[in-house]
Amino acid sequence: MNPMIRPSVTSMPLMLWSIFVGLCTLYLVPATLANWPAQVWLVSITGLLVALLAALVLRWVVKVRHARIWDANTQRMWQQFEEARLDGGTTTEVTVLSVQEVQPTGAWVTINWDQFGYTQPAWIEGKGGTYWPGSVILIAPDPDQVHIGQPWPPTYRIAESDCRAIAPALGQ
Repeated sequence: MNPMIRPSVTSMPLMLWSIFVGLCTLYLVPATLANWPAQVWLVSITGLLVALLAALVLRWVVKVRHARIWDANTQRMWQQFEEARLDGGTTTEVTVLSVQEVQPTGAWVTINWDQFGYTQPAWIEGKGGTYWPGSVILIAPDPDQVHIGQPWPPTYRIAESDCRAIAPALGQ
């Protein structure tokens, strides 16, 4: 699971099951209580529906909690991102569009230079699996690779020491 993409709270199957089980429970619980002592089959089905409803509520709570935790972590990461930007030095943002190959010493990725709108392949040094599609990385551009008035290198190399901060792309 990509930690740079917000976990979804809703899904069509979860919504449909919640509506179906909720409506059935809303009908059967009062019907069971109104006909008390009710027949065994009615009590059994009502108990099953109440248990299913409890499981669905628990699933909703877990999904909402995961999304809130992700939101809090994202806010913290963006605060660190902005602090790193303000610490000084020349920096720019690149967004990882895709990851082609992960190796123990880094990853082959496709990046987009956010300031320039330029997309190109890149090698990012670092622990394998650190960078995910949707990651925005604050880097210190390497002056040996990018020169004003000259073509971009065919493949950009981002040293681990040049990575200042990372955060999920907003709007993902």
